[in-house]
Amino acid sequence: MNNEQFAERLLDLMGGPGNIISVTHCATRLRPQIKDRSKVDIPGLTSLPEVAGIADNDSGLQIVIGLTVGDVYEAFVAAWQTARSGVPDDGISAKGETATSGDKTAPQSNKRHKWLNAFIALVVSIFSPLLPLLAGSGLLRGFTILANETGLLPEDSNANLLLKLAATSVFYFLPLLVALTSAKRFDTTPYIAMAVMGVLIMPDFISLVQGDGGNFVSFFGLSIPVFNYTSQVIPAIITTWLQSKVDHWLKKRIPNSLHMIVIPTVLLLIFVPLAAFLIGPLGNYISVGMAAGVAWLANINQIVTGAITGGIWNILIMFGVHWAPNTMVIIPEIAKTGSSPFIAYGANANFGMAGAAFAIFLKSRNKTLRNFSLTAIASVMLSGIVEPAIYGLGVRFKSPLVAGCLGAAMGGAFMGLFNVVGNAFVFGGLTTIPAFAGPTLWAYIIGLAISFIGGMALTLIFGVKDPEAEMGTINK
Repeated sequence: MNNEQFAERLLDLMGGPGNIISVTHCATRLRPQIKDRSKVDIPGLTSLPEVAGIADNDSGLQIVIGLTVGDVYEAFVAAWQTARSGVPDDGISAKGETATSGDKTAPQSNKRHKWLNAFIALVVSIFSPLLPLLAGSGLLRGFTILANETGLLPEDSNANLLLKLAATSVFYFLPLLVALTSAKRFDTTPYIAMAVMGVLIMPDFISLVQGDGGNFVSFFGLSIPVFNYTSQVIPAIITTWLQSKVDHWLKKRIPNSLHMIVIPTVLLLIFVPLAAFLIGPLGNYISVGMAAGVAWLANINQIVTGAITGGIWNILIMFGVHWAPNTMVIIPEIAKTGSSPFIAYGANANFGMAGAAFAIFLKSRNKTLRNFSLTAIASVMLSGIVEPAIYGLGVRFKSPLVAGCLGAAMGGAFMGLFNVVGNAFVFGGLTTIPAFAGPTLWAYIIGLAISFIGGMALTLIFGVKDPEAEMGTINK
């Protein structure tokens, strides 16, 4: 079925238009917020061939679709809004129905997990629009490094300089990009948010910073610390959130005829110094603290760190909470230092599950299952998407998930032994290997091979105790 038909079918199986509070999406998943979970037909959703898996847990309902999720999302929003036009008002505001990747997400009825749901929805809506740019720039950087190492591109050439700038500009201007997506998330003017954060990366402001920052400058008689805020994301998120509060307050109290002039002036007057001398330093200290924590964790024992990270990453993906370390640890670390070991360690999770899927392909007598295993392997290798293997095989048969995680832990430990790092935020697959170019590229490739072989071997050893899998020698 086409995207429009698929979207309408999804809407029906979720309990109809009146059962949807809001919807967002990330790189591979549609994330609706449901009013009444009992109305959702989970088996029906799972049976759809376009659905790679369902994560239905305390952190919310997530429908794994794959790299086409953006197109499906657009079709779903159109179908939802069309259907809602004929449904009587049931207390869901029109604002809550305007579903874009930056919409507000209403809280779940489960109060215990409200904070987790809100946090995951926040980071997904802010960072998911930037993922293609981050991935593309990362691959470009990887290819540039490979060209440097092979002598095809001299490091002192203008061509190398331009390509390096093209690959790294996203991190220099990351505060502006995050301000843009945050403004959409918090429903405030994105251009004002970008202008406010733009002040913090202008050359004249950066010239105030001495060394690594933290030096004090005078502002209306006050002694204020200043830092270099290029590549930072926390000040942009906090500043834009506060801007949205003041923006909404002003719009309720100022005549419409004055909005165009008064509101931008007031917001700039308030938030430029606030961001520069209060929110910025606060965000910087938070970032420094997080970076110190990551460095401490990584330096305890790289082998153990690599094993733990690789081993648990599929579990984080399974519950959809992997975006927290992705956005709050890995992306900021790459933005600040140009590399991260954790992006390498996490890639082992994909190959561990791919190895488990290959074992099922080798030993299962079920032709449908064997075909699905090949699809899951191709999804990992070509696009770095592991959810089909996790939900279609791991969660379904249990032992492949355990085997895949253990295989990933082996690969992660090997990478930790040789201090492997990645140069960009990408999903682990064959096509993204250039993003790991550098002195440890060989160890990255061997680590992935260890994860794949480990996941495969352990799946063959553990077996699959399910009649549907029918593990054994294939009848010719």
